[in-house]
Amino acid sequence: MINLSQYQQLFDIDNTTERCKKVNDTMDQFWKSELDQLAGELLGQDYRIATYGQTLVTTYHDSLNPKYAEQKKDTNIGKRYFAQIVRKIGNKEIILLTLEFNGVEQQMYVYTELSFYQVNALIKSGQLSTELSELDSDVRVFARTSSFTKNEIERSLLEQELSAMVKPRIRPWIYFGLAIPMEGNYEVADIIKMLNYVWEQTTALRNYALEDRQQNAKAAHIMELIASAGKPYSVSLFGHSYQIYYGALETDKSNVREQGFTLKREGQTIVQGTFYYGEYNERKGLNKPVLAVDVGGSNHIYANVSVLLGDDRKEWWIQKSFKMMNHDNEALKHRALDLLRQHGIPVRNENEYLTGTYINSEQRFEEDLTEIKGRFACAALLFAHVNGRGKFKFLETEDQSTVESEGNSIDDDNSNEIIEYISNFDFTVINETIQNSSLTFDKDLILDLHLNLTALDEKHFVILSGISGTGKTQLAKLYANAVYGLSYGADNPYLSLIPVRPDWSDGTALFGYYSSFEHQYIMTEFLKVLMHAHEEREKPHFIVLDEMNLARVEYYLSDYLSGVESHKEIPLHNRNDLEEIPGKISIPPNVYLIGTINVDETTHSISDKVLDRAFVMTLSDVDLETFWSRVEDGVRLELQNEFTFLKKLNSMLTPYHLHFGYRTMNEMIQKMSRHLTLEVEYQLARKVMLDRVISEKVLPKLRGDDRITELLVELKENFTEHLGEESTSLGHIIRMEKELARYGATQFWR
Repeated sequence: MINLSQYQQLFDIDNTTERCKKVNDTMDQFWKSELDQLAGELLGQDYRIATYGQTLVTTYHDSLNPKYAEQKKDTNIGKRYFAQIVRKIGNKEIILLTLEFNGVEQQMYVYTELSFYQVNALIKSGQLSTELSELDSDVRVFARTSSFTKNEIERSLLEQELSAMVKPRIRPWIYFGLAIPMEGNYEVADIIKMLNYVWEQTTALRNYALEDRQQNAKAAHIMELIASAGKPYSVSLFGHSYQIYYGALETDKSNVREQGFTLKREGQTIVQGTFYYGEYNERKGLNKPVLAVDVGGSNHIYANVSVLLGDDRKEWWIQKSFKMMNHDNEALKHRALDLLRQHGIPVRNENEYLTGTYINSEQRFEEDLTEIKGRFACAALLFAHVNGRGKFKFLETEDQSTVESEGNSIDDDNSNEIIEYISNFDFTVINETIQNSSLTFDKDLILDLHLNLTALDEKHFVILSGISGTGKTQLAKLYANAVYGLSYGADNPYLSLIPVRPDWSDGTALFGYYSSFEHQYIMTEFLKVLMHAHEEREKPHFIVLDEMNLARVEYYLSDYLSGVESHKEIPLHNRNDLEEIPGKISIPPNVYLIGTINVDETTHSISDKVLDRAFVMTLSDVDLETFWSRVEDGVRLELQNEFTFLKKLNSMLTPYHLHFGYRTMNEMIQKMSRHLTLEVEYQLARKVMLDRVISEKVLPKLRGDDRITELLVELKENFTEHLGEESTSLGHIIRMEKELARYGATQFWR
């Protein structure tokens, strides 16, 4: 006999540590065993039992740590327990059946779950209404609203509810099953009957999810084949020889994996692009496995991988279309396909091009993978050339007419719409987008930036301070792109990065001015953003003032600060012959200003007038372990010892505020990695190369008075031990010690 009320009492224990321990000890072993027996009867084999108890063990240990105990004290952690039957297909698991005891909602749930994309696909195919009609009336439908809560949806309203979630990019899991209040007594056999009942009721839905997972696993294998082709590709485009180099495949943290590529000519980088391999496309709201390729942040290929699946040999023909505002899109398409023909890529029906042939029975491509991947990259580059977006054009040597194309567009293979950039300030969505990037930022830091930018309704001004190389500008760009559901490298028309110049002395640097000499208004990027923000008031516009204290901030930013505080218009000019430039302009509430500052001898201090009107965040903590975990596996294997010493060196410098950031570490690692690719006869000793990057990238910023005496002693000992007595770095430290003893201060520079 199971007393659900006693279960609820477990969840209601105030102490998080005690709650986690009791929930885990009381429920994990029992329900894991019960579901294991049930799964054996239902499936026989090929399953695993997953429980929330594994997570609770980790949480329990965290809550014992004084660092986390207080902040976890009032959370819902430990107020839920589940046991699940799961099956692994490909490299991912699919949940077949769940028994959940939810102490927050005080409900016991039994359900089968489908992703938002799977249910959305059932809607589009017209199958959902059929599947729902076959369920008994007591089988309910829920949508996940948070880790601990669900919202019931009327069956008749499910399609309508899901359609309303597409634009704001809400993608909840959908649950089909039973909900029982956590009160009273139940026989274990009765709960097992509920599990059997839901299993039988949701057979069609579960089979659909399994088939979808199997198809996606097959498509994932195809994309894995293409991703694995990393050999440089040489190609002739417009009569010039180019090389395409592929970067490392980023860590798989979501449904999309990214792989950068670089087009070079004689060692010079021409343009960069990205391959995207994903089961779902968040921006399009599609559940098809897709391979996308962009150039310069603009998407040019969007190919459905599922079309290759079947029982026979399948040719991969991809449709191409252009959807540009105010342009002859047919002319653009014909021009692009003509260029594909000229460069050896087969074309048919005046709208399709061939990338390769897949043999399903052997799960391989007929052509060489390097050739297939190179064909994708070349096609995307030629489309970018025709499109003109991203300010990228090839140098043409042949007498060919070019079609100039500018403006916002979408030019992938499966859409007939102009791109609509949709913003969303939901922190869960923003944080997930940022955490899925390759950059290293703590969730608490992202949360702090989010609150600083959004807490006030009409004033959004944040200053990011910290040592050079900690990613201040990257964080600003990453956040702005995440609001629009874009990756870090994507082109965002609602983000402007403005470098501050040392000669900015008044408001004209931002707002422009009328030149009597040139008889025109001198427009600035800052003013363009303000005018555009007035035109599109529903869209947030982000401005990043990079290194904003290279000039005196209170001088050039005073008009902006006054305009934000007073809500009054800022005068621009008093002429009647300037129709495009307003005489006055206000600061609209959809402008978000982020400034980055470094504090050194080249910059100015910031006055209280400015500081009082901004949130100031300091980015000086550097998480080198997380940084290192995201470095390519081969590099980590080769340079682990060097990284360990550099990390130790950084920890020695940190107490003196002389440590270095991600940029410095990344550049040192890249140089040492590139050094190892040279022919053996040209390679230096690894210790010598480590010495050089330290003396070139770390020591030049070393300076101070007698307060760094102990630091110099510690550095001398470590350099002697690890780099040797003849090392350049040790020589600098010995010299600086002598200067410190003689003059009371020292620096790297002589």
